Amino acid sequence: MAHKDRESAILEYLQARGECSVGELCRALFVSEPTMRRDLGALNAAGKIIRTHGGAAPRSTPGENLPQAYREREQSEAKLAIGKRCLSLIRDGDTIMVDGSSTAQALLRVIGSKTSLVVVTNHAKAPELVGEGKVKLFVTGGEPAPNAYAYVGSHAEEFFRQFHADICFFSVRRLTSDGRLTDNALAENAVRRAMLAASGRRVLMLDSKKLGEPCMHTLCRLEEITHVVSERDISASFPAYREKFLCP
Repeated sequence: MAHKDRESAILEYLQARGECSVGELCRALFVSEPTMRRDLGALNAAGKIIRTHGGAAPRSTPGENLPQAYREREQSEAKLAIGKRCLSLIRDGDTIMVDGSSTAQALLRVIGSKTSLVVVTNHAKAPELVGEGKVKLFVTGGEPAPNAYAYVGSHAEEFFRQFHADICFFSVRRLTSDGRLTDNALAENAVRRAMLAASGRRVLMLDSKKLGEPCMHTLCRLEEITHVVSERDISASFPAYREKFLCP
């Protein structure tokens, strides 16, 4: 099979099956493992696929959201650093809101070190992530969002409206150079909007690779939030909002 034909076959197979191992692709397309790894490396470099541990996955189009299983692996160390840094903004006894993003998931993993907290979240894995401790946890329920561990829909939005939080933590897919917070997941943005309206302070958790061109939908703008927490200093890109950035 010619190189271009193999690439087309790989793309078609991944679109039909989702994430696949190198071995599965080799068997399906009758290609040796070294050849498959070279092809996957070239497709990944061209931005046509996502290279995963031991295999590959289809890359979403501009209007789609990446599955959270992939997003969890993106910048995982950066997200953990962000989650730990956010702890400094939380006081014992606070009521906080946390969205269903993979970045917020890192905060839920470490939040048990605080005491007497009330946590309100639409993250479907929150009970597992927080565990048993001194955190009182409320999970919205609602409709499971596609490609995410988040509950969305009118039930989840109304659930957040019943609370008032001291602070909310959330993330989006992209922060643009002109200060727009954007995402491809409209239903998740609708829930985030309810969170923002019900919270005194609003904290964007953003790893530094999320700076760039806008996604499909705008949630809000930088002037509407209190802080941005990142794993490295990105404030130079936003001189008008430098005081909002809590960076190392």
